Formats: sequence, C-alpha cells, structure tokens
Amino acid sequence: MAIKGLIENKILYFAQKPENNPNSLNFPFYTLSFIEDDYPARTPVMWNAVYQKFNFPVANIMLISNASNVRKILSELAGDKKYLGGGMGVGFKDEAVKFLKDLDSLAEIIGSINLIQKTENGILKGHNTDGEGYALSLEKIFKQRKESLVGKKVLMLGAGGTGNAIAFSLARRDMKIIILNRTINKAEILSKKINQYFKNNQSFFGGEDEITDYIKQGVDVIVNVSIKGATGPLEKYSALAQSQLPTTEENINVNIEASKKILADISKDVIISDIVLRSELSPLLKLAQKAGLNILTGIPMVINQAVKAFEIIHSKELRAKKIKIDDIAMAMKEAVKL
Repeated sequence: MAIKGLIENKILYFAQKPENNPNSLNFPFYTLSFIEDDYPARTPVMWNAVYQKFNFPVANIMLISNASNVRKILSELAGDKKYLGGGMGVGFKDEAVKFLKDLDSLAEIIGSINLIQKTENGILKGHNTDGEGYALSLEKIFKQRKESLVGKKVLMLGAGGTGNAIAFSLARRDMKIIILNRTINKAEILSKKINQYFKNNQSFFGGEDEITDYIKQGVDVIVNVSIKGATGPLEKYSALAQSQLPTTEENINVNIEASKKILADISKDVIISDIVLRSELSPLLKLAQKAGLNILTGIPMVINQAVKAFEIIHSKELRAKKIKIDDIAMAMKEAVKL
C-alpha cells in the first residue's frame, strides 16, 4: 500500500489549515510532513515558495494521521520513489525515531526527530533541527542587546520532543536550563540527560507548582514548549499557570488570572517565548504583550529550522543551481510575511 493507498484508506488526510498546502500527490516529487492535529503550520507555504521561486519540480505536502501509524507510514515512504524526505510534527517526533536506524548526532542524543532525509541510497535518516532553530532566534535577540546566551538562565515549561531539542541546543551555548513539567519524571530524565552529556550541573528540574518560585529567583527567558495554548483541550490555557480539566470557562479564568499575577512581577528584561504556532498569539504571549514584556513567537524558530532542513534534503540541488542559504531564508521569510 503506497502513500496514495494510505490516503484512500483514510489512514492519512490532507491538512486543511496550513496555507498553500496541496490536496493531491500529483507532482514529480514531494516532501511530506506529518502531524496529528490540523493547525495553520507554516511549512507548506515556506517550502513551496522556495520550490516555485527556484523552479524545483517538487511540492511540500502536509498530511494528518495518528502517530500510532508511523511504522506503517515509514515503511511506505522507504519504497516511494517520489518521496525525498520531510517533516515529523507533534506526536510523530518521538515515535518515528524508534523505527529509524540512521540518525544524526543530536537526534540520537535526545531521542526525537523533526526531519527525515531520504538519502541517495534510499535510507531514511532522522535529523533534528528544532533546537538550533530556536537557539538562533533567541541568540539574535541577545545580540541586539549586545549580549551572549552564555550564563543566561532559561525557564522551560514542558519536556516533550521539541523541548528536548531546544534544551540541548541552549545547553550547548552554556545557558542554565530549568525544566518544569506537569509530569516531573519527564523533566528529571531530560535534566539528568543534559547534565550527563555536558558533564556539568547546568540543568535543574521540577513541577509546574514551582514556576513562581523559580521566577522569583530570577530568569532571563521563559519558553513554553508544552501543548498548553496549542490546539485541543488546552488551547485557551496559558502555559505560565497550572491548568485544570475539564476545559470550562471557570477553569480557564483561574489559569489566566494566575498567569496575569505572575507576569505582573516579572522584570521587563525577561523574554517570554512560546513555540506554539497559531493564526494568532498564544494565550501566554497575549498576556505577556499586554503586560509590556518582550515576546518571541515560534515563527523565527520555524524559519531557522526550515532553512536548515531544506539544506539537508536538497544540498545536491542547491549546489547545482548555485542557490545560497540566505536566498532560501529570504524566500521563506517573504512567504510568511516576516
């Protein structure tokens, strides 16, 4: 059963919310991205803008499926002559890595991928460009302040696949990483993995109930890598405070008011960041902006990691066409109107 067959059998669906996402496979070649829930992802509009500008016979297509189907999907991709590689989104990042024999060094360390490259000999190789994409976006802000990331303290809310990649990339830049998660064990595992890998004690962990305590001690960056504020039952919750389910107006209000109180006491120098991608700002960033704080959306991270991912998959074509990386970045930025 080819990818087309998985679509015909309703195992895969074309995503509807991403801009410029094709609804067919009728292209000479394609790069495919997989997500569990439909959302306005920027990948198709960015990649297809580059393909069209530089005359690549390729289309980027975003597909939806349950991550439990990842093994079946990867099996079909391996034999698909039109498939060149592509993204692994939320839900797929941690699952896909289990079935790939070839991984880059960062993906192997953190156990999560966001990109698959189909090599010239047909092997599916996993990469992770998420962490570097975020680190570069944060680095740019501090460079504008004429500061480096070295020694800066980041409070990370969440400990999933993307959080793993971001934490390692920031730790590589000698930042101190505090990881707080609803499931404390996940935060502990990630924190200890960082300290063991870098042979130091630059990472700490805890639960959501410790957010206020760590902020009072002083942080330079707060970044949400959890699913709070994303699509689903936690869509209207801020990541800065605990969330109670079921999703009711009362529970949402409790979360929002608690977040407002925390934000009111945060220094104006602190950067509030959220990697959640929506058609509007996430609840956390809306509140932070209203409080007069510096915010960082997930779009610069998406562009940075997408440029690197595009380079990995199309390095041969880029050399042949003499296309510079800066040209790819510019085309992607223009596509998302950044």
